[in-house]
Amino acid sequence: MSGLSVALLWVFETLRLALRAMLVVLSSHFVRAAWTSSRTQDPSPPADPQVWPSVTVQIPVRNEYYVVERVVRAAAALSYPNEKLQIQLLDDSTDATRERAAELCAGLRRAGQNIEHLHRSRPTGYKAGALNAALPTATGEFVAMFDSDCVPPEDFLKKTIPWFADPKVACVQVRWSFLNRNLSILTRVQALVLDGLFAVDQFSRAAQGLPLQFNGTNGVWRRAVVQEVGEWSPQILAEDADLSFRAYIAGYRVQHLRNYAVPTEIPTDMAAFRAQQRRWALGSAQMLRTLSAPILRSDLPVRAKLMMFMHLGRHSIDPLILLACLTTPFTTLFGMPFLVDYGVAANVGVVGLVGVSAFVFYARALAQVRTNHKDVVLVPLVILLAIGLSFVYTAAMLRGLAGRGGAFVRTPKSGDAEKPRAGPVYHAPVDALSVLEVLTACAHAYFAMLALQAGYVAYGVFFAAVSVAFGWVGAASLWARIRSN
Repeated sequence: MSGLSVALLWVFETLRLALRAMLVVLSSHFVRAAWTSSRTQDPSPPADPQVWPSVTVQIPVRNEYYVVERVVRAAAALSYPNEKLQIQLLDDSTDATRERAAELCAGLRRAGQNIEHLHRSRPTGYKAGALNAALPTATGEFVAMFDSDCVPPEDFLKKTIPWFADPKVACVQVRWSFLNRNLSILTRVQALVLDGLFAVDQFSRAAQGLPLQFNGTNGVWRRAVVQEVGEWSPQILAEDADLSFRAYIAGYRVQHLRNYAVPTEIPTDMAAFRAQQRRWALGSAQMLRTLSAPILRSDLPVRAKLMMFMHLGRHSIDPLILLACLTTPFTTLFGMPFLVDYGVAANVGVVGLVGVSAFVFYARALAQVRTNHKDVVLVPLVILLAIGLSFVYTAAMLRGLAGRGGAFVRTPKSGDAEKPRAGPVYHAPVDALSVLEVLTACAHAYFAMLALQAGYVAYGVFFAAVSVAFGWVGAASLWARIRSN
């Protein structure tokens, strides 16, 4: 065996070991976060301010014909002193949404609402660009933000603004609830994942004084902090997390409220969901590239720095998952060389550890949000979805690390699906990876059959699960595009 072959084998083995180590770390994080979440009381809400400060509500939209009216009317119905409330509809639309939005805002102005319809004929910088462009005409000391898929309750500002009595609070982020949670298996799985993020992971970080992110909507920012740290970055597709971490480096924090939620619509088909996930993964990798040096140079505690790098590098596990999925059939069935045989028991043990810790994590989330606890049975689908998206996550992460930009691909919103569709047709793009995912699913179905015939039951089950994972993501994405046409 040549020296190059030996070196490649050592690299391959290092990656295999790294995957197992990262899965153990992930399992530990799940259990620790669930424990912290269950043992920590929510902080008591502060008293209302003697004088309510001025607030600007910003609603960025682009081609949101079916939901723009819903979110604008919800913002207009916020219970807050009228003279202290300004609404800015940041409209980058290129379709009939523009006319609908202009008419809606004109009607609300006639009714006495302080609302602006700001349309950019030549939008640049995507959502970040729209937020920055509107800031000079914003009159609020604080800026609340809602994406078009959100329906803020009337008391939203009364629940969030008092927390800014602490001058170190840069942003208040509330939990999301879900308007279309029970529409399909996919929406139920998404809701479960986001319940874990908001009710367990984000809360446990906040409880330990560790950095967490603003999630792009359903939150309020202190305007002075936004301007102090350099406003929103148009070069980062995850502009929300980017601003949060820059504010944390500057000495501020995000206040997380897990017991108050804003109803939000989540993607209804796989093509839209994968486009959203691709954007988030690409943005995280861009942040890892641009913020690593400032984080290392900062005076933050080592533990805070580690958490920031874990957050920004969370998709580094996906290339390893993908590598394992693509190579295990060949090491098991076709004699592909490797250095260490971890054995079936060890491999099953690692997978079992991930499964058990995920059940603990998501069961805690469901208990906290007081929703259908039976949805914990969907945890295996969460794991399959993560495997099935590994092609998407890997490609997005590599592109973000390479420094290439990327378009901000909006997530199509459905609004009230019961109403007839007489307006524009929206659909998410589908890339060539969907075909590759389907082909990978077919190959693994074949590998599963071979493994079972050879008596490798555990590996046969694993290959079958991988087949289901890639088949679900790839075929459902293609079907969503076909159906939208």
